[in-house]
Amino acid sequence: MKVCIICNQTHYEETIEHIIPRTLGNIHYILPRGLVCRKCNNRFARYENRVLSSSIFVQERLRLGLVQPNHSIQKLDLEEKNLYPFLTKMGFESIYKSKKALLSKYDWQPVLSMLVQGKRNPVLDDKNDTPIRTIKSIPGWIHNFRLGRNHLQLHYAETKDNRLFFHFQFGVIKAKIRLI
Repeated sequence: MKVCIICNQTHYEETIEHIIPRTLGNIHYILPRGLVCRKCNNRFARYENRVLSSSIFVQERLRLGLVQPNHSIQKLDLEEKNLYPFLTKMGFESIYKSKKALLSKYDWQPVLSMLVQGKRNPVLDDKNDTPIRTIKSIPGWIHNFRLGRNHLQLHYAETKDNRLFFHFQFGVIKAKIRLI
């Protein structure tokens, strides 16, 4: 029996959770089996599918050669309501895997509640990450190297007033959200 790191529910599934979706070229940066329950995994898959089906992500995947040109690919507009949970989940899971010290430093309950209930966290609208105290890569060096080969970067930034930001980059697509 295992406990899900997102919803704290016990479960017996052995799901594999890709921190960054496989469709972006990630095959190595994953959480160990069973850390995320099937219910949470399926919930995140819905957000990921909507984000990765957006025109901007489809075009960037085509440009980087991750998918073959296919005229039947349905391109959608990227909606913030799907992007925020996508980035929040990726930020939390990458920090959980690679920067455990940040888990005990901050209160993650509002972030986890947002991921479970799907409610928007008001701090996500804060994009002002100055004055920055530290900005560092989240994955360790081997994962950072492997992700870099697929044009992926994950960073966190801590401000002097104890706010935590997550920076995501895939090719020319850059996104930043406040986690805490």
